[in-house]
Amino acid sequence: MPIPGVFGMASVAAARKLECKDLHGYLKTLPHSILDKLYNHPATCLAVFRQLPQLSKHYVMRMLFIEQPVSQSAVGLWVTNEHNEEHKYASKVLSDLRVWHEQQMQGGLLGWILNETFRSNMKVALLGGGLDSKISGGPLPPDKHAKDIPFLDKYALERWECVLHFMVGSTEGTEGVSRDIIDVLLHAGLMTTDGVDPLPSITPAGFQFLLMDTGSQVWYFMLQYLDTVESRGMDLIDCLSFLFQLSFSTLGK
Repeated sequence: MPIPGVFGMASVAAARKLECKDLHGYLKTLPHSILDKLYNHPATCLAVFRQLPQLSKHYVMRMLFIEQPVSQSAVGLWVTNEHNEEHKYASKVLSDLRVWHEQQMQGGLLGWILNETFRSNMKVALLGGGLDSKISGGPLPPDKHAKDIPFLDKYALERWECVLHFMVGSTEGTEGVSRDIIDVLLHAGLMTTDGVDPLPSITPAGFQFLLMDTGSQVWYFMLQYLDTVESRGMDLIDCLSFLFQLSFSTLGK
């Protein structure tokens, strides 16, 4: 896609580098109260578990049915000294996400104990509960307007390209770009308004965004959208829970 030369490449290079957080990076920025409420949903617990480092998953599974703290020194013995850095990282991830927390044990030792809400709902998820059958791949009634996977892929790509065309000032297909989408682009700093031209224009950060692969673009946009949901009068926990449920669905079903 040709990009108008509103900014030179030097300006793009000098601009603040976009940070496209992964799921762990995003969730650890949320207030503790939000994380604790999210873990009331089994699908969220399972989705978070799937994204954990391998060693963190191992710790969760070993402690899932232990309802008392395990000393930190004992957990440290679960790995050899040569993997000590991996152990520190795995422990930090679990702490950042409030999957476990420190608790003082008898005798003054510090231990780790799984978040009780996470533990309970993770058990439910592992036993196949807590997922909406309409989202998680359960049988659905016949749909006379059903679309096949190639159609869905093509439609999704076309709609996303409309957003990219809008960002670079093209009019091709941009009549479908809603006010909500424009508001997210402005909030993210990918576009800006100067008070003269009624249409927003792309920023240096927006050019960086265009250079990202499509998957990263969509994920970055979703994170920016989530950052605005409360100002729209929506519940962030409901939105995140829906996305986590959706992550277990199968395309075309």
